[in-house]
Amino acid sequence: MFLREIKNLQVVSQLSLKHVEDRLFITADFPSDFLQENQLYQPYLYVTLYARGGALIKIIDEETIQSYSLTKKNISRKVYHQIVEYALLHSPQFRHLFR
Repeated sequence: MFLREIKNLQVVSQLSLKHVEDRLFITADFPSDFLQENQLYQPYLYVTLYARGGALIKIIDEETIQSYSLTKKNISRKVYHQIVEYALLHSPQFRHLFR
């Protein structure tokens, strides 16, 4: 499982725990070879942004109810930063950083 690109990110849902963390469910277009290789059917991103710094990114597949944690070893640096930046822009606690 190595994610090299991702497109068309859209926030579906979000939860904000003030001064603790923000959690976002994000849909995206994953490359077809990535979906086939990992047997994913309806994946979405589950992103947790921590107020003290750091982020956790998971892929959850609605069809199979499987959860995969993405680390810097199985995601390109560019895609990791793209996802985190998008989440920060749409997060209630962190969007002020981009104004």
